[in-house]
Amino acid sequence: MKYCSECGNPVTSEERALVGASRFVCTVCGSIFHQSPRLAAACIAEWKGQILLCRRAVQPAAGLWGLPAGFLAARESASAAAARETLEEAGVDVEDLRPYGVMHIPDNDQLRVVYLGRLVDNHFKAGPEALEAGLFGEAQIPWEDLAFATTRHALKRYFADRQTGIFGFFFADIVPVNAQPHARSRPRAR
Repeated sequence: MKYCSECGNPVTSEERALVGASRFVCTVCGSIFHQSPRLAAACIAEWKGQILLCRRAVQPAAGLWGLPAGFLAARESASAAAARETLEEAGVDVEDLRPYGVMHIPDNDQLRVVYLGRLVDNHFKAGPEALEAGLFGEAQIPWEDLAFATTRHALKRYFADRQTGIFGFFFADIVPVNAQPHARSRPRAR
């Protein structure tokens, strides 16, 4: 952000002690601008015990596998985005969507809402952002070729919940494996 949306003057980035992060502040009118995480939706779409995955044709992580997922459009609900992404990436509709979890990815400034759903049929095909789409049982998941930590986390949780038959709603902070907890920013003591 370079200019204030209130008065048009330049903004500067200022550290906000109580928040533990910087914010853009207008140099003239003093307006403070909060940058919220981007919201994305993903779908764990099942067909007869198997999960739909798509091999990505686009960056980031082109060539790797992931759940149908993407950012919400303006005025779009998270569940509609999960259904739309499944249709766009795999050419198939999903039904019975229900919220399953939320993952916060601080390094990417993103929140990802995960839905569980059921494919209406198994007539899927790779969309323009996918190289291929396929159904995988737990033993066939390409764990070493998954595109994102969020996909790995959601699928591990899903398969564990499927064993118990209890699918509780979850929330997770997804941080890089090499991140040191003490190195992450924290609010400063007053």
